Amino acid sequence: MMIDCDFPAAETSDTFTLTPIGRIASDYPDKFGIPRQPGLASAARATLTLAPAFADPLTVRGLDAFSHLWLTFVFHQSPTRWTPLVRPPRLGGNAKHGVFATRSTHRPNRLGLSLVELVKIDTHHGVTLHLRGHDLVDGTPVLDIKPYLAWAEALPAARSGFAPTPPPSLPVTFSAAAEAALLMRHDGDSLRELIRQVLAQDPRPAYHKNAQNTSERRYGVRLRDVDVRCYPITTNGLDAMHVEDIVVASSPA
Repeated sequence: MMIDCDFPAAETSDTFTLTPIGRIASDYPDKFGIPRQPGLASAARATLTLAPAFADPLTVRGLDAFSHLWLTFVFHQSPTRWTPLVRPPRLGGNAKHGVFATRSTHRPNRLGLSLVELVKIDTHHGVTLHLRGHDLVDGTPVLDIKPYLAWAEALPAARSGFAPTPPPSLPVTFSAAAEAALLMRHDGDSLRELIRQVLAQDPRPAYHKNAQNTSERRYGVRLRDVDVRCYPITTNGLDAMHVEDIVVASSPA
């Protein structure tokens, strides 16, 4: 059945009402630890389920011909306040840049843009898109979907300002207890790779990385239904992240 949706022909005010077309169910129950750009953790899985008003299979006809999608979404867990200057984590939190020169979540309209891989489309009960390589927290409201066009949008010669290359990737090690916990799970292999990819990005706040005695500080990263307990280590001058334990989360994120 085709759904007809009526929208105003023109907006006459300076404000616009945006309606989420669907919401994300994600491997990231909590925003701490999410890679700061899409594609940095290709093992990250998510689904986008369209809201009933938009869940007509006709809305996604032909979308399966594309491998990647642009998602416009709302940083719904970020505060509504914003500032003209922010401290990009990429610069260690020590330098300020204009908010529009960064990808900070603290934006006037809290809008985000993410390039994700489309794995498959399920139209048996509504419309659900299965995604991979995303950077979206569970429950994220999505405002729009557009197919990615490599010939128009991949510009290798473009300047990338203060982030000209991908962030460095840290080695990740696992304790015997962590390895044993992974062996007990049916998704142990994919969860292990997700943990490795996320921790390799060093999710610690910039001011923690610059502090002394950080090896004594433990961190907990929520992924899927587990808490990953980890801490930084330095061996022969090489920084790494060590997974101390993996335990089932005691409560929802």
